[in-house]
Amino acid sequence: MTEKIKVVITDEQKTLKVPKGLRMLVRRSCLAALSFAGFRGSTEIHVYFTDNDGIRELNRELFGSSDVEELLFRKSDLDGVLGEIYLSLEAAEQLASRHFRSFQREVVYLTVHGMLGIMDFTDPEEAEEQEQAIMYELGFPLSTAYSLAQ
Repeated sequence: MTEKIKVVITDEQKTLKVPKGLRMLVRRSCLAALSFAGFRGSTEIHVYFTDNDGIRELNRELFGSSDVEELLFRKSDLDGVLGEIYLSLEAAEQLASRHFRSFQREVVYLTVHGMLGIMDFTDPEEAEEQEQAIMYELGFPLSTAYSLAQ
């Protein structure tokens, strides 16, 4: 049987126009994270683009918090689906602007971070090393000052 990885991207927001090529970058980010983690097999990853209101509501439903997050992720309980990533494109744009980075770079980083979270990279040092390697592979090398907590 041939292994197949499918990345399903759904745009649930109307706040920002999704730039040309962003969906491909997100797919490449998911595939790169799976490859670096040594994932073998067939699976699906679901990525949802949302806005700050949408992610706030989702955060309330999933985790009981009313905070606006840039990113939420979780393993999926659907058969054949590894996990789900929820990205607030509005928050990603705000982060990119605040830290003088490109919007695409911010979305790629958030996607990689979410993928590693789904795959249980809980050791912060190991996850950071993986993030740096994956971002480099994708053409977005990280500076040492870059972190999600900024």
